[in-house]
Parts: sequence; structure tokens; C-alpha cells
Amino acid sequence: MRHGRTPANEKGILAGRTKGVFLDDLGVLQAETLAKSLENIEFKEIIVSPMERCQQTAKILNQFSKNPLKPNIDSGISECDYGDWSNKKLSTLRRKPLWKNVQERPSGVQFPNGEKMSDMLDRVKSTIFEKASKLKDQDNMLVVSHGDPIRSFIADSLGIHLDNFQRITIDPCSLSIVRVTQGNIQVVSVNNRVQVPTQTKKKKKFGSVLGGGAG
Repeated sequence: MRHGRTPANEKGILAGRTKGVFLDDLGVLQAETLAKSLENIEFKEIIVSPMERCQQTAKILNQFSKNPLKPNIDSGISECDYGDWSNKKLSTLRRKPLWKNVQERPSGVQFPNGEKMSDMLDRVKSTIFEKASKLKDQDNMLVVSHGDPIRSFIADSLGIHLDNFQRITIDPCSLSIVRVTQGNIQVVSVNNRVQVPTQTKKKKKFGSVLGGGAG
């Protein structure tokens, strides 16, 4: 699942690994709504990104769970390191020459003083497979992460090249289900969104948005 909405999501800011980014009021409501729908599901493992917004989301889920389980923080599923692009407005970043490559050939992109997108996929994939290999086929594992790591993993699981991963939408606090059994992988569902009342605002359009956008 992706973390709930944050002020950075709403303002069109690429938070990345910036510290101190927490859920806004809507993000908290999203997490509470999803938590209620998952309260009867028993998870054998919960892994969470080190970013505060993911830890906050996981904490809310545990508050509503009938089978609470201490989450394990794992940097393997952390947000992409956008380097110098972190904490910048998307409206500014989209004017940079690298933006076109991010949209069309992300597999070859390395952010200035940051991470390669292909390396992001590799670490997310290896982390999830390693954790899943220690569980039984019928066990449930919850992964609380971010837009780009999740949709890159979903794309890879569907056999979609990383260059096309931005065709997949992962909204804040959405749930995607992937079944991993004995080395086989099957995508069950993608971007199951929670329904909460919101005030409709006119959205700026940035094409395929880094970080997943605000939904």
C-alpha cells in the first residue's frame, strides 16, 4: 500500500526522502478508512519505509487492527532518492531537460546526486522477494511504501518494462495485491482506492507525475 496523502502531494512537491513529511488531515482519514477495511486480516509481516509518512500510515493501520503487529522499518522499500530534485515543485522540475527522459526512458535515468530508477526497482524487488521467501504461501505480508517504488514493482510483476511503469497509477493510500508463491508471481489487483469525502479542486496537469502524485 502507498502512504496516505501529504501536504507535499497536494501542493505538487516531490518530497522524496525529505524528512518531516507527515500525512495531512485527508491522509489520516484515508489511512483510518483503509485500516477499518483490513482490521480482520492477519499479517505475518509488516515492512515499512523509513519515511515518516509511511510509518504514520502503518501506525494508524495497527490502531484499528484486531491482530496488531509491530512493523519492521526497511530501507529497501524506501522512496526513490531524487537527489537534487527532492523537495522541489513539479512545475519547476518539468522544465528541466531530464524531465523528458524521466517520462520516456526512466530506466536510464539517474537523478542529480541521487539514485538510478533501475536501482530503485532492483532494491524494492529483492527486498519483497526476500521477505516473502521466509513466509508460507498462505501468509499475508503488508508493504507500506511510496508511489514510484510500488508502481515500478507492479510493472515488473506484470512483465512491463520500467520505461513504461508510469502508465500505472498508484494513488495515496491505495492497496495493490500481489501473490508470490514458490518463485511465481501474480498481480491480483492494482490501485484499490479508499473512498472518503473530499473537496474537489481543479488539478494541475503534469503528465505522468514522479512520486505518484496526489491522486
